[in-house]
Amino acid sequence: MNKIFGILILAVILLGISACSSTKDLSVDKVWARPGFQGDNSAVYFAIRNPGDQSDVLLRAISDAAGSTEIHHSKMDSEGIMTMEQQDQVPIPVNDTVEFAPGGLHVMLVSLSQDLSVKDTFPITLVFQNHGEMSLIVEVKQP
Repeated sequence: MNKIFGILILAVILLGISACSSTKDLSVDKVWARPGFQGDNSAVYFAIRNPGDQSDVLLRAISDAAGSTEIHHSKMDSEGIMTMEQQDQVPIPVNDTVEFAPGGLHVMLVSLSQDLSVKDTFPITLVFQNHGEMSLIVEVKQP
């Protein structure tokens, strides 16, 4: 009986280690946001690195710093006008880095719930299809 119990505990531990190691394959760095005033909008930028052997998809971002969050892609149209298009999801390919940067992909913070001043910080959670949720601390910086 003790042997079976020991084997079950070992199996649970190995399953936990396996699950944790897969979440470490994906990393996010260079996280920052633009300053903004309560009620206005801002944007969050970062880089998602996927050195693993499984692609992933960013599904959404969640933050109490705003009334809502949306993933957007800014781009120049054929007439030289900058446009912004909401993204339902963003693929994160194997062995690649996806940059969220001014003039490109970003998380739009719609209707800020507070002023965001330089050096302020706030939490944001990124939700991935395979890697689940990843909580980050965002620092507000001057672009």
